[in-house]
Amino acid sequence: MRSTSRSALAALLPGLALGLVAACDANEAGSATATQSSTAASSTPATEAGQGLLESLDPQDPSRPRFHDFGELIHGDQLTWNARFRNSGAGPLKILAAQAACGCTRLATMTITGPGDLPPRVIKGFRNASDVLATVPPGAELVVAIEILTAFTAANQRKLALFRLTTDSDLEPYITLELGFLPTRPFMFAPTEARLLNTPTSHGGNARVKVIVDRKETRARILSIESAPEGLSTDLVTESFGGEFVWYVDVSVAPLTPLGVIRGDVVLRTTDREGEGEGGRLTIPAIAQVVPDVVLGKPLITLGAVPSSAGATFESELTALVPGARLKVLATRVESSVPMDLGIQTAPINPDSSGRASVWTVQIAMPPGTAPGFISGDVVFVLDEPVGGASPDGPSTELRVRLSGQVVEG
Repeated sequence: MRSTSRSALAALLPGLALGLVAACDANEAGSATATQSSTAASSTPATEAGQGLLESLDPQDPSRPRFHDFGELIHGDQLTWNARFRNSGAGPLKILAAQAACGCTRLATMTITGPGDLPPRVIKGFRNASDVLATVPPGAELVVAIEILTAFTAANQRKLALFRLTTDSDLEPYITLELGFLPTRPFMFAPTEARLLNTPTSHGGNARVKVIVDRKETRARILSIESAPEGLSTDLVTESFGGEFVWYVDVSVAPLTPLGVIRGDVVLRTTDREGEGEGGRLTIPAIAQVVPDVVLGKPLITLGAVPSSAGATFESELTALVPGARLKVLATRVESSVPMDLGIQTAPINPDSSGRASVWTVQIAMPPGTAPGFISGDVVFVLDEPVGGASPDGPSTELRVRLSGQVVEG
């Protein structure tokens, strides 16, 4: 049995050896094939980065391909310009940034089409974009949609808005687009808004805005007031001098209006530029600030961070806002959870025979050596007249002004 097995094994060895040799040859052949494939792949010229190049398509002026003149636009209108390009370079082009030089333009979308039969790809929502906004393959077309916001420009003045694309191209890294237009508005008004700041609550106040036709060739006219912010009363006065129209918009705050700020737009109904219809609109900003009848020039008494050894001084003026009103400061005091040694001096400016004046100087002094710590409380001015403004206990003759500061070591 053993001799037979040995003979059989000897007979099998040559075939086994041939199989192993064949397997080794096959592995070597496969390895050679892989090596040749790898060598062939590495010898294939790769597309180099930075070789993209944006070529403007269908420019308005071929001698100035990155400029577009929109002519006259109606001030307040918004439109979109689609700037078209093709990547005519040898490699892909990456757009790294898109930046407007002013607030009258902004990026809306980017659309990449091609190359070949690839469907268009629309890119938007750039606020949280990564370092690369878009990648344009060689031969593909790019459409950059730029919104023009004429409301953020000066009316009746020529505007040249710049919009820059930053790319990874070594050939032309920066693409600067120029958008020229003239935002026109048939009317001009002054001042540029109705401002009723520091309006005393018991007296109210008013402001007037003058409106004229800003372009002689227009026939536009103001017809009426369409709307106004709640809390403001408005009136339109129309005058004509030698065929030229002038309008006055009166904006007022009624007496006893609650303290606070009123802000909004007065909207006027107008004709079109030819003087027809009533579809035009003119917006005049308005702001009113209703305050007590007596105010301190600086609404907060702040002493800042003061070294203990230096002390501090605060100066301001106490003013009666109602026209012709005069007052007298009878007393002052400081109300705080921590006792404070503050010197408060008041003096009338141009007082009458009874010592009353429309304006009083105020000086508050903190002496050196005050203990370190935070300063917080109210400075109370006791007057001989009500200060105005709603109070749970009725009219008050005390004006309270917040006091703050900090005394530090040193």
